[in-house]
Amino acid sequence: MNLKSNPILRKSMETFSYATAPMTKAGTWSKIFMLLMLVTATAGATWSLVPTIGEGLLFPLMIGSLILGLLLALVIMFKPHTAPVVAPLYGIVEGVFVGTISYFFEAMVPGIVGRAVLTTFVVAFAMWFVYSTGLVKVTQKFRAGIMAAIFTVMLLYLFQIGMSFFGAGLPFMTGSSPLAIGVQFVIVIIASLALVLDFDYIARQVEDRAPKHLEWVAAFGLIVTLIWLYIELLDLLYRLAMRD
Repeated sequence: MNLKSNPILRKSMETFSYATAPMTKAGTWSKIFMLLMLVTATAGATWSLVPTIGEGLLFPLMIGSLILGLLLALVIMFKPHTAPVVAPLYGIVEGVFVGTISYFFEAMVPGIVGRAVLTTFVVAFAMWFVYSTGLVKVTQKFRAGIMAAIFTVMLLYLFQIGMSFFGAGLPFMTGSSPLAIGVQFVIVIIASLALVLDFDYIARQVEDRAPKHLEWVAAFGLIVTLIWLYIELLDLLYRLAMRD
């Protein structure tokens, strides 16, 4: 029995009583590329349209795309067979979110988006390299530890959002103090290691000849982690810039 490599994939495995084409690495990577292109193209289009639609709509558009993206993610999580249709829609919606939040950060720190994008792909390649070469072994303990760390980060963010409604918050989750930067750096490391779990998920499902539609589920899970890593890197670079 395979354990899931990404929180969003938790319910992705089903029992099938009929023959189906198996999942392949080539098929999965082609879908990862397609989703990445959808996110990138939509983000670029959104960025270019912000001056036309007005910066006043930037925040509502960012929040709206974030909520819609979460809803689409839940659909895939609970009904993984819908992934071939819903995953591309998710890519488009998340492209809007990535485009708006990138525009927001770029307005505050010019050049930050380019650095964040480059760092994201460097980290992703590094994680693929250490996994594919066996430098990092995905054991049961490793998997459980990263999953626990991911859920801890999620709880911290939820608590921070809840406290913000009362004008309060966790001091180490905001600002540019050494502690806040250190915490943000740890979160970036957790997001990076989550990519290793995604790579392992793909390898295990291909080895087990999982159903073809799980290529979309696996691709979706990897894109979720990449976007998360990108946003955390944006945040980290912004905090570092505020100390200069």
